[in-house]
Amino acid sequence: MVRRKSLSELEHAEIKLEDLIGRRDLLNEEARILRQERDLVHEKKREVSAQVRDQKGRRAEFIGEARAHRQARNGLQAKAKEFIEVRRKLRAHGTGASVREELRVVKRQVSEMDLRQQTATLTLSEENKLLDALKAKAQRLRELESLKGDEDKLSKEVKDIDASITDLFATADREHVASLEWSEKARRMDAEIEALLTTIATLAAEGDQRHEAFLEARGKADEVHAKIVEMREKVLAERGARRAEAREARDAIRAQNRSVRTALDDQRKLDQSADEALRALFQKGRVEIGR
Repeated sequence: MVRRKSLSELEHAEIKLEDLIGRRDLLNEEARILRQERDLVHEKKREVSAQVRDQKGRRAEFIGEARAHRQARNGLQAKAKEFIEVRRKLRAHGTGASVREELRVVKRQVSEMDLRQQTATLTLSEENKLLDALKAKAQRLRELESLKGDEDKLSKEVKDIDASITDLFATADREHVASLEWSEKARRMDAEIEALLTTIATLAAEGDQRHEAFLEARGKADEVHAKIVEMREKVLAERGARRAEAREARDAIRAQNRSVRTALDDQRKLDQSADEALRALFQKGRVEIGR
């Protein structure tokens, strides 16, 4: 007896196969979307990373500018301090107000001596003493005037140095302000870089999540695909069994048909032989009708 498979069993297997294929296609589509989202996140992270590199480059320039201005400030302040020391030494060598006061006193004394010599009646001895004193005072006056000239020259040098010191400190102050401005720019850049780094960390975490979800969806799709392969083999086996059963049934029907045709052919041959024998008897007149 030929074994026959239930059609409903095959249909059930085919429906399950189609369901598995649909599930696999949905999972593959989900994995494709997750992969695209992951790639977009990674691309965004690369863009932000490029911004960070650019910002760090600008920050390095700002820090370099601030450092250059600080160095200029320090150099100017050092030069100003050198001038302050020179000024101190110059002032230490000068007599200042004492020379001017003595010069004023000596000038008055010389004037008084000249006036006395010209107006007073003096003895020869008194006049000689007055002339000697006047000569000494005149000598001292010349010395004081020379000292006063040196003092004036020194004072001018000190004033020039004072002006230079003032200029140096003013320029140093400007360099200091510029250094602070560039440092502030670098500080603000630090805040921007920190914000970008936070964004990168967030994007990296999001990208990892998308990647894990993609791997999970692809893994499920692979599992379903393995079931599809197994179910397809089962369906193909069922279909093969059905085709074999159908061939077997067709072969049995063909054999039956051949047997029937053979039997019919044999019957026709017998009937034909009987007809021929009957005709022969009729021709010979040996047939008795009704007998």
